[in-house]
Amino acid sequence: MPIPTQASFWSTFLRFSKSAKNRKRIEAFLFRYFLGYHKVPSRLAASNRRQLLNAADVEEVFTFLSERVRAPSTSTQLRAYAAKVWDSLVTEIGGVFTRFPPNKATRQVFRQLLDNHIRSRDVVVSFNYDTVFESSLPGSQRWAYDGIEDTTGALRILKPHGSVNWEAGSPIRRRASPKRSVVVAPTHLKFVSSSDAAGPVSLAGYLDQSSEIQLIWSSMERHMSQAKALVFIGYSFPVADLYFSSILRSVLADRSASPAVVVVNPDAVALAARLEARFAVPRISRYFDLAQFVQAGRSNVLKQVG
Repeated sequence: MPIPTQASFWSTFLRFSKSAKNRKRIEAFLFRYFLGYHKVPSRLAASNRRQLLNAADVEEVFTFLSERVRAPSTSTQLRAYAAKVWDSLVTEIGGVFTRFPPNKATRQVFRQLLDNHIRSRDVVVSFNYDTVFESSLPGSQRWAYDGIEDTTGALRILKPHGSVNWEAGSPIRRRASPKRSVVVAPTHLKFVSSSDAAGPVSLAGYLDQSSEIQLIWSSMERHMSQAKALVFIGYSFPVADLYFSSILRSVLADRSASPAVVVVNPDAVALAARLEARFAVPRISRYFDLAQFVQAGRSNVLKQVG
């Protein structure tokens, strides 16, 4: 079974959720708030219900929940409900994604990426919750999560939005099967303080859920400000994630020389046009798939540096 994408995320997620209670809660929430149903259509077979739910945009769901938990206008009842749904999601997400290990294709392309582009002083930033990239690296390549582990002599991987193999706690620790994964919501409100909240509400996707998450974001900004090239692979700059966009804007404005900017995306032309319109980026290189970028090699990226 392929790794779930937007088109298959909810049907896959609900199929493999371990807790029937969490599954029912998430399903009822999606039908009510994203499909407009007053109640779950019980006459439909479970597989058919799950297929209907794939129409709900994944990032929008996570954004809605984290923002409703903190928005001043949210009723007490909805705030508590949104917190429970969020808790169900992050409790299940780790178990679901462990069912999708790397395959031959991912191992091949990421090992080529490592050989052709990545050097010892580079940093890999991943906004994905899954661990396909890390698990696809060759066994001889030592890697570690910057911000939660010792990265001495290792490939540094920064995951600002958390990871399905991180267990929430103080401190955050890498676990093969965490009881509750660490997830930061892709919302512009992620920086809002949640210190006055209690229970699951305080963990609803915000940066201050732990000191490690704050350290990861500050480390990412520092590395971006020093990098010769910024390569965005598959990241589409979602409208909800204005906070990362503000970081990129600050990084570009405070540098003495602009970095090379590379976009690797099937929609690279339109994405590059949007970036040029929003940011002070003098030139953007475009690649339409990861294999094409991998074959281009590191020297072709760095030669664009002014």
